[in-house]
Amino acid sequence: MSIFQTIGNFFAGLTPVMIFPLITGIFLLLFFAYYIKIMRPLPGTTEWIKRDVQKAPLTFLNRRHPMKKQDIIPLVIIILVFLILAVYNLGDSNNVDVMREIDSPATERTHMNNLYFDEIYFVRTAVEHIESIIPYEISHPPLGKEIIAVSILIFGMNPLGWRLGGAILGVVILLVMYIFIKNMFGRTFVAACGTLLLGFDFMRFVQTRIATIDTFAVLFILLAFFFMYRHITTNPNARFRKSVAPLAWSGLFFGLSFATKWIGFYAGAGLLILYIIRLFQLGFYYRNNHKRNFGEYLMKTLLCSVLFFVIIPVTIYYLTYIPYGSARGMTVTGGMLWNPAFFNIVWNNQVVMFRYHSQLVAEHPFSSVWWQWIFNIRPILYVNGVQGSLRATFGSFGNPIVWWGGFLAMIMMAVRFFTHRDGKALFILIGYLSQLLPWVAVTRILFAYHYFPSTLFLVLALSHLFNTFIIRVQKPGKAAVFGYTTASGLLFALFFPSLSGMYMPNWYYSNFLRWFNTWPF
Repeated sequence: MSIFQTIGNFFAGLTPVMIFPLITGIFLLLFFAYYIKIMRPLPGTTEWIKRDVQKAPLTFLNRRHPMKKQDIIPLVIIILVFLILAVYNLGDSNNVDVMREIDSPATERTHMNNLYFDEIYFVRTAVEHIESIIPYEISHPPLGKEIIAVSILIFGMNPLGWRLGGAILGVVILLVMYIFIKNMFGRTFVAACGTLLLGFDFMRFVQTRIATIDTFAVLFILLAFFFMYRHITTNPNARFRKSVAPLAWSGLFFGLSFATKWIGFYAGAGLLILYIIRLFQLGFYYRNNHKRNFGEYLMKTLLCSVLFFVIIPVTIYYLTYIPYGSARGMTVTGGMLWNPAFFNIVWNNQVVMFRYHSQLVAEHPFSSVWWQWIFNIRPILYVNGVQGSLRATFGSFGNPIVWWGGFLAMIMMAVRFFTHRDGKALFILIGYLSQLLPWVAVTRILFAYHYFPSTLFLVLALSHLFNTFIIRVQKPGKAAVFGYTTASGLLFALFFPSLSGMYMPNWYYSNFLRWFNTWPF
């Protein structure tokens, strides 16, 4: 039997659902093989000498690129398109008695007219904050539930109302990501394609449409890293206030992130590493260039940092507990914030949260561990509705083009750092590892959505590759980037029924979406 007959028999034995992951794998293999090829020293040049002998020093002291007029149109189009998609099939606008439905659920429940997954905890607690009732869900800090409460007050006590705020902020994540990528690489095409990758990621779409707190934490983490990037790339010769302003914003959003969910502390570790590297680099720069007194700059920066990353975040965290005191009859004007009883409420909740997360012993059919997230092995199923031969099934997992390709791109970031001393690659790598590595040591039950913050850095890593393609090979590189982005969009379209709660025939799920036995579709 010839090799062609063998290959033919192999493909003839493939079922439709097996073809999609195979094509995706081949596509990624070709894309990264092309990347490796273009990264070789250009023929007819002395580039290899510069790489081996004249290695540039690692530095974050690079200029950042501002937004320009040509960014307006692609950014507006991206925001509008994903805003429309965000509200599609999001939920009914008929008001619901949340407490009654939790205690005595309706006979016919769908995600459109009722609570699903952890909404039963977070929406209930948001309603309790509105009505000054002692909260039920106290395993996470209050801010996320308070944001859901604001969404309910603005949009209504109904599924659309409690989800719409998060869905809108999920689109704001795309806005921030676009500006972030543009600041890093300075190319509108790269910013647009990188932002589309995040827009097409399954997890971003699904998680931001459920009334849980992860969307808010991820948005704040992204903003904290964005402003830290602006801080560390500030011109070393600029006035002090120019470097300290983005530092202040980074500290503010760091505080908001851990006042929403304790994963903000993981982000804080990455921010601290970047901050320390910046200080060391400035010290060497000032010494070698006989610039300003570094000791004076260091003391002012450290003092400001204590304010921005300790005092203000702790104050924010403390203030988010005001609804806890209000539920017990305390008032701000009546001295709640200075009342030892209020302090005890806050402190006792920290003890409860720590014990809950450190001692939780539970099982769940869709739980997963950190290494499974990297390979997109174990999604979490949220809804599985059946109407005759139709199903509405959706869960939280990753777009394979974004997750698998993003992890390979992260490996390339490590290579870029060690071979080219690439500061941007190191920034992305530190951000990713700060969000992933803490979960390696966690023994409690985990789910795929815990990988959500890490996906931000997968997109940044892919954007780095996109930028390199255009620098190295221009038009062919631009074609490769466009093809990669288009492929992620095609997978998003293919899986859209399983992301948005659409009713589709069973054969569609079994023949097109259930790539692996561990995918519950």
